[in-house]
Amino acid sequence: MRAGAVVATLLATGATGSTVSGQDSQADLCVVSLGRGATGVGGAIGTMIVRNAGRSCRIVNFSVPEQRVATSRLEIARSPAKGRLVVIDPNVVAYTPNPGYTGPDEFEYGGSGPGREGRPVPFSVRIQVRVVAPDGPLR
Repeated sequence: MRAGAVVATLLATGATGSTVSGQDSQADLCVVSLGRGATGVGGAIGTMIVRNAGRSCRIVNFSVPEQRVATSRLEIARSPAKGRLVVIDPNVVAYTPNPGYTGPDEFEYGGSGPGREGRPVPFSVRIQVRVVAPDGPLR
């Protein structure tokens, strides 16, 4: 997948920033870290920590973050080896680790969305995942 200037921002489920943490809610199951407005031919690279409690960890993608303009298309470029990644909306992917698994995983996806001037902006994202036990810390 060819990447242009990446203006996508990733948000964990329902978050208002790029990091989510806490104790017991669905939003507390993962932490996603990726720089806003990352650029480069290789696309953006992020990290993700997932507490393996059997639920999915969603990532919401915006092509114009400050205006909350959603991406219009996402596709999986490389599936995770130790879990499942699905596109559940044109701007949302969801990662679920295999039951009971803890350890590293990785996946890649990309897509496009309207940029600041309304023209489509392509992007790609590679996420390195660390899966922790259900009672493990998210930090």
